[in-house]
This record gives sequence, structure tokens and C-alpha cells, in this order.
Amino acid sequence: MKNLRNYFKEKRLRFGLILPCLFLCFAFDSYAGSIREVSKNIERVQSSVPPVQFAVIGDSRDGEKVYPQLLARILERKPDFIIHLGDMVNRPTEKEWQQFFHLSRPITVPFFPVAGNHDVGITPRGEEMYNKQFVLPEGKAYYSFHVGQGFFIILDSENGKGRISDDQRHWLKEIMESSDFTFKLAFLHRPLFLPADSFKRGSTMDKYPSDRDQLHQFFVKAKVNAVFAGDDHRYDRREKDGIVYIISGGGGAPLHPFKERGGYFHYVWVSIQTDWIEGEVVDLEGQVRDRFVIK
Repeated sequence: MKNLRNYFKEKRLRFGLILPCLFLCFAFDSYAGSIREVSKNIERVQSSVPPVQFAVIGDSRDGEKVYPQLLARILERKPDFIIHLGDMVNRPTEKEWQQFFHLSRPITVPFFPVAGNHDVGITPRGEEMYNKQFVLPEGKAYYSFHVGQGFFIILDSENGKGRISDDQRHWLKEIMESSDFTFKLAFLHRPLFLPADSFKRGSTMDKYPSDRDQLHQFFVKAKVNAVFAGDDHRYDRREKDGIVYIISGGGGAPLHPFKERGGYFHYVWVSIQTDWIEGEVVDLEGQVRDRFVIK
């Protein structure tokens, strides 16, 4: 009889330990699931109240040590949402995607992904794998949303491998013609313009300069305020024809070798005020490396 009581006591103890574990696992899976639900996150972010504050990070790739540290610094500041500029993984495999979602478990705010070249790879299978990871609006890697007076355009520079596809250009023209927001911000993985010492020359949007220039002129005509891109593993900011072009590729992937030329791990913090946009670039140690204002 004593042995029987001990048996049931042990079973109750084990069951009592299992329940909290199941709860924690479910909670973590829910958080990981929330960053996958892009369509729902577009709805969630509508409730944000001014000033709208968000973080931009890019090219975390296989930086398992760096990315979580940057993410912790971002989440401390309680952003309304996070935009990832692409290259969340090094190779588009199920194992690497699961690792990315595992590292991203602390994220509970809306998350918006941009497709990077490492995310989709060089075969249709990689693109299928990317679409499998996220519930995207209409199943497409390009989409838009608005928060307050900010209009956010997420572009797919990978479908055309450095070009914006024709169907995407048509969609872009349509949404911009019907947009009357104060601020318009575009996000894509491959930069339109690169620093002179970039190792990425010939593999970003500059691979097709005519297409790139047409896109830039479209941005000018549409009065886009800023364009954010990744791919080059550094920070860079430049202005061209009234548009601020920012490269933010310091989320964990191997860096550009020169720190003084932007080769440091970082994220960009952006705040949309009533009549202007404020931004600051923060490195891994929490030091502000650059500040900018867009009016």
C-alpha cells in the first residue's frame, strides 16, 4: 500500500512539473507565431498612438550572439513595432528558420519582415520556404501598412534579384497614388545606392542602374521621405534629391571591416513626431553613433 501511495505521489509531482513546462512552451510558441502573422500584425499596429516609435534592424543572419543582444536593447525601449530588413537566416532551411524564431521569442510587438537574398536563396524552393514562414498579405513579400501619419512600404528586391518586378511596380504606383500620408517610408533589402568602398557593388540594385534610377525617380515624384535597406553589413546614411537613404545591415552578420565607415553592430530607432521624423543609430554597447531629423 505504501508503495502504491508513493507511486501516485511521484506521478502527481511529475504532472505538476509538466504543466508549467507546457504553459511556457505554449507561450513561447505563441510569441514566435505572432511575428509570423504579418497580416494580423498590420491590424495590431493600427492601435499605436503618436508619437509612433519603431526599430529597424537588418542582416542578423547567423549572429546568434549579437542579434539577441540588439533585440534586448530594442525591446527595453518598448517600440510599437520592429522592421527587419532581411537576411534573417544564412540559408533558407527549416532548421535555420526555426533558430531565427527561437532567438526572436522575446518579441511580442508587431514584426514586419523584408525578404533578403539569404532568406530566399537562389532557387524557387527558397522562395517557397520564405512564404511558408510568414502569413503575408495576399501571400506576397511586398505589402504596405500605415500607422498614424506614417505610410510604410515593404518592397521585395529578391523576386527580380536586384530589380523590382513589373507587378510590384504596378502595385506600388497604385498605392502611392491613393496615399495622402504626411510621411512615406520605403523598406527593401538591397540598397539603391552604396558607399564608394562597398564590397557589394554590382550585386545590389546597382546591378541594373536603369531600373534603379527609375525607382529612385518614382520615389522622388511620390515624395518618399526615406528609404531603408540592408545587405551591406554596415551603417550608412546619405541624401539624394531630398530622400534620405539609410543602410542598416549590422544585425549580426560579418561586418564591413572598418568601424569608422559604419562597420559596427547596430539598430536604428525611429520616432515619427507630428511634423518631423527623428532617428538615431545605436550600437551593441548602447552608444548613439548617429542622429538625424527628416522634415
